[in-house]
Amino acid sequence: MTLRTYDQAKALLEANWREHDWFYCDTRVIGHYAMKAAICQRYNPRRVIEIGTRCGYSLLVFNAVAPRASFLCIDGCMDADSLDCLAHAKHLIQRHQIEADLVVVDSHAIKSLPRACFAHVDGDHSFAGALADLRLVAHCRAILADDCCNPEVARAVDVFSREANRQVEYINDGLRRVAVLT
Repeated sequence: MTLRTYDQAKALLEANWREHDWFYCDTRVIGHYAMKAAICQRYNPRRVIEIGTRCGYSLLVFNAVAPRASFLCIDGCMDADSLDCLAHAKHLIQRHQIEADLVVVDSHAIKSLPRACFAHVDGDHSFAGALADLRLVAHCRAILADDCCNPEVARAVDVFSREANRQVEYINDGLRRVAVLT
């Protein structure tokens, strides 16, 4: 991650953080999103699939480093604050004129997705749910799996990487552990 990526993520996130979000925008969180942006930038994607959009924070930083990309964002609306979070994500899409489709559906009801270069998986954090989400984006050149600090998600990444014959790079940014599968 470059200083420019961190500073860019910091400015974007602080200016666009959802008021009263329980997930606080502090230096560790900014570093986490800056690291994810740097990973996205590494692959220079033209089409991105995101499973688990929540408030749109990842989408915002991905768009900053891949401004010509189009995004398919999927969220299951499964948390108590999901409606407020998704309204915030929709606001960010409009405000920043991001080429994104936001679909509210349980990803486990989806049988296939369109082609994409890059996928961000941050949806269901159970073993079965994370594995199903990874399989859903198996066609993507690179997959960024968040929350691998969760043993269920880490196990799903390990199983998926073996069955799909993917290389895994684990990155611990001090807040969360992510996996990059190529």
